[in-house]
Amino acid sequence: QILDCNPFTIGWLGYTRQELMSMKVENILDPESRGVQENIQRAVDYGFIHIQERRFRKKSGILVDAEVTGTLVEMQGRKCFLALVRDITERKTIEELSRYKELFENVSDPVFISHSQGAFLEVNDVACDRFGFSRRQLLKMSFKDIANPDQIDILEEVGQKIRSGETVQFELVTRTRTGETIPFEFHSRMINYQRKPAVLSVARDLSMRKKMEETLIRSERLTAVGELASGVAHNFNNLLQMIMGAGEAALAKLGSGEIRKCREAIGSIIDASKRGADIVRRIKDFTLFKTDAINETKVFDLGELIEEAVELTKPLWKNPATFRKYRVNYIKPLGCTVQGNPSELYEVLVNIIKNALEAMPNGGDLTISSEIRNGRIFAHIADTGFGITKENIQRIFQPFYTTKGSKSSGLGLSSSYGIIKKHKGEILVQSVPNKGTTFTITLPLAMPIGMQKDKKAFDDKAIPDTKIKFLIIDDEINILKMMEMYFEDSEVEIHMANTAEKGLQAIRRNRFDVILCDFGMDDMNGLEVGKALRDYCQTSGLPKTPFMLYTGFDTILAPEVLEASGVDRVVKKPVPAEELLCIIHEVLDSPATANGKKGGVSFQADKR
Repeated sequence: QILDCNPFTIGWLGYTRQELMSMKVENILDPESRGVQENIQRAVDYGFIHIQERRFRKKSGILVDAEVTGTLVEMQGRKCFLALVRDITERKTIEELSRYKELFENVSDPVFISHSQGAFLEVNDVACDRFGFSRRQLLKMSFKDIANPDQIDILEEVGQKIRSGETVQFELVTRTRTGETIPFEFHSRMINYQRKPAVLSVARDLSMRKKMEETLIRSERLTAVGELASGVAHNFNNLLQMIMGAGEAALAKLGSGEIRKCREAIGSIIDASKRGADIVRRIKDFTLFKTDAINETKVFDLGELIEEAVELTKPLWKNPATFRKYRVNYIKPLGCTVQGNPSELYEVLVNIIKNALEAMPNGGDLTISSEIRNGRIFAHIADTGFGITKENIQRIFQPFYTTKGSKSSGLGLSSSYGIIKKHKGEILVQSVPNKGTTFTITLPLAMPIGMQKDKKAFDDKAIPDTKIKFLIIDDEINILKMMEMYFEDSEVEIHMANTAEKGLQAIRRNRFDVILCDFGMDDMNGLEVGKALRDYCQTSGLPKTPFMLYTGFDTILAPEVLEASGVDRVVKKPVPAEELLCIIHEVLDSPATANGKKGGVSFQADKR
């Protein structure tokens, strides 16, 4: 119980004398600095206490550091404890700043001290050098100013955890002053800085680690494709047999005048060709490593994506040459539309299915199902394999952790976890040793988009008075012939060139509404043709003709490269002629084209 105090104590703590006389010492100490009874007992035993540091709480709630010494005295006929308290807040502040200064000067990583809401209070020289800003500039900024726009949700999520007292480790893609994007791993926790709560964050550049991970993931994907190669070859041989047989049947029925059966055979050829294109696309999606962020997204059916993943892994579970007996049960859901990057989610699905099959070396059941609850999709992939132990289940999403030895880099599930988190989802795992494992992927349900334009949508429009003047440049003669046969009786007036030079000559002689050019040709590539077209239109004072690049390569061209070459759209081979017609209409109906000139003459988009 406080019995008396001097005037300095009253002014220092902000209480009145009467308030202090009604309180105990423990009431003015920070909870972490209590232990008054032990100190008094020590004073009783030894007659005094040595200097100790304690933290006091003022009436305003502000914490101050102090040194306390004490001794036993006689007061009003009873033993009392006399304490001398010296305010050392200024000294502690200097020590704290010196400690942080030493940290700032000696670490090789960027270090930030920030307000709990993200505004920077202090930064080290490494942070200034790495991000390209001066210290003065950074101290006017916050984490939101150096984070990629698509990372703001991550900042808000970890901010809540840090403010609740957690020490948080998280990855953040940042931007430098020059616009360079750099992935960093941050370790952040609450501290006291200049007597106020703040956040200390140390950042580690992940660029090299990410590049190494990308290389290892590519290697694993290529290995997986090698395992699937025999099944892919089997599928292609079946398709070639169907195309060859249907082609021979079409010729035979055409010769005998049976047009209906001839049309059926040709329809089979088209269907088989589309299936072959789907197989190639699935393999390309799986093997290509795309570093683009999730801003290139679209709404799609997750059920169809799962079906494709099951189809691609078919050689692993339906191989007549092996003794393994797998039963794969896929229940296709309805209405499971999600928004995101299909090729990334495709990689996750293939990886988990492949892992599930490897967990059943002697065969077993693989069940894939989906459901919708509370605006989210839950996709379950369950196997009856040997399961995962409790120790391993806590680490399976850690980078480079694997139980497969040198056969695996340990990045498959780690990469999958990152992809799902980027899609605002969760990936959970439940397992019982010797009974099986279930992976559950949860993703936000997206609103389904309307049906895309198809050929019928254009058939309903009035055929224009003038035909669309369409130039196709391709060094593959058979492609030109097929295009000519399809478009010759349509609303399209097709012009053809089998070299880049002939195409440019045609451009100088005529005005076209739209141009499609092959990417890989002998004399010039498609980008060079597009640039030549753009330069010709500029020097001639003509509006640039819509230019589309036609390619079967896997190369992903950067938007700035396409823009510099005047490319308005990239068309991937193979593309059905009816779909190409839809694309032509879309290009001509786009605002940039509709507000321009068609063939050198003004036109209205609604007439198309």
